[in-house]
Amino acid sequence: MRAGLKRLSPWLIGMLTLVLLAGCGGRDKDSFSIFIMDKGDASVLRDELTQKLKDKLGEQAPKIEISVSPLYNQQKLVVEYAAGEHDLFLLPEEDMKLYGQNGSNLPLDDAFDKKTYPRGVFEGGVFQRKQGEEGTDVIQETHLYGIPVEQMKMFRELKYNSNTLFATVPPRTSNKEEAIKVLKALTE
Repeated sequence: MRAGLKRLSPWLIGMLTLVLLAGCGGRDKDSFSIFIMDKGDASVLRDELTQKLKDKLGEQAPKIEISVSPLYNQQKLVVEYAAGEHDLFLLPEEDMKLYGQNGSNLPLDDAFDKKTYPRGVFEGGVFQRKQGEEGTDVIQETHLYGIPVEQMKMFRELKYNSNTLFATVPPRTSNKEEAIKVLKALTE
């Protein structure tokens, strides 16, 4: 894995530089963005999932934007996380846990029962500000960071069966409450 990171490092630095130079994207402030990357083709469910979420969330729902990568690509996933344009990620378990070590997933314990989703509970990074100091540190804490797609009612209704795909909320989400609301709509 270390050799893979060394190969990825120059590419990652270049892509992050491009993302920073590009500035903030043009996403509508009243929209909610979901990014899906599965090792299978999840693009088949984009339209139906969008409509089901709109129906479930009702008139108060934000505009739902679902981006689906038709192929699994580790570098694209890194760029999507770094860009900070998405409010919810659906990605393979190993990627969720890998990024989670660096604080790339918000704890979901306050909104969901850890006992219901034990596969989404793991030790991950949480940003914490040291008292009286500037900046933040990433400390490791065990929390519920992801919800398995196979346990989500909406995906079962769509007959999309992925036993490795998890939903997680990135720390840079534009609205954590809205992200939890959408996650609840997917699961209930």
